[in-house]
Amino acid sequence: MSASHIKPHLRCVHTSGPDLEHAVAERALERAAGVSDVAPLPVGPRAHVLVVHTGRSANLRWSADGTERRERFHAGEALVNPAGWASRPRWQDEVELLLLGVDPVWLEKLAAESGAVGRVELVPRFHFTDPLLALLLERLVAEYAAPGPADTLYAQSLVQAAAAVMLRVAGEGGVPPVREGGLAPRRLAQVVDFIHANLSGRVTLADLATVAGVSESHFTRVFKASTGQSPHQYVMQRRLDHARRELLRTSRPIAEIATEAGFADQSHLTRTMRRHEGATPRMLRDGGGSGR
Repeated sequence: MSASHIKPHLRCVHTSGPDLEHAVAERALERAAGVSDVAPLPVGPRAHVLVVHTGRSANLRWSADGTERRERFHAGEALVNPAGWASRPRWQDEVELLLLGVDPVWLEKLAAESGAVGRVELVPRFHFTDPLLALLLERLVAEYAAPGPADTLYAQSLVQAAAAVMLRVAGEGGVPPVREGGLAPRRLAQVVDFIHANLSGRVTLADLATVAGVSESHFTRVFKASTGQSPHQYVMQRRLDHARRELLRTSRPIAEIATEAGFADQSHLTRTMRRHEGATPRMLRDGGGSGR
């Protein structure tokens, strides 16, 4: 493995290298804090960096505005680190990440061409989920992981789409308000951990309420206040996210992936994915490549 082009202390698994001109897309590994021989740089990155966590759940500690913070990240959850903003991230365990580094000058030009007025500023965003963004990065990295030369035009179109989403979620004023009245962070983390650990099985409202330590009727309200989604919507999205990652990154049978993700069978996954994402598993796989 080589060093990451975006964050030199990371070990790069797949990279676009200079092929994208104004951006670099990578799949990389970051070792746990205190384990890596190379420490993160004390200054912020030169590029705007989008990171999507793809491995097992792990805690991330970072500094923001002089305040030490900690969140638990699960597969599919993301962060945006604006250029020059040093957050000094420290992971509890080794993690696998998808990264997109974008040239700030190019991003500002893209925003201006899209109708933005004035200087574009990105704000740090941590611990958010955007399925479209995760899908775009999966397909982008898969293009450079597959054998043979990448289709640069296709890859550049994916970068433009990802950059547009980056502007939407982290453009100045884009930080969402803190939701009040939800679960305590520790309880929410326990519920989310339970969901991720039991995707292949039957997850009931009673199970989730028990983990949260509240009644079933109270749980639905406080969970939605915490996540913006009902328990059903959240679990279904996590199942679709898991199935999509496996379809793009492996050549395993679709029926096997469907069962692992908690769907009754391949037909159930196909119907659900078509309804929610407008594509079948076969279409997704054929269009996205098999990845690693």
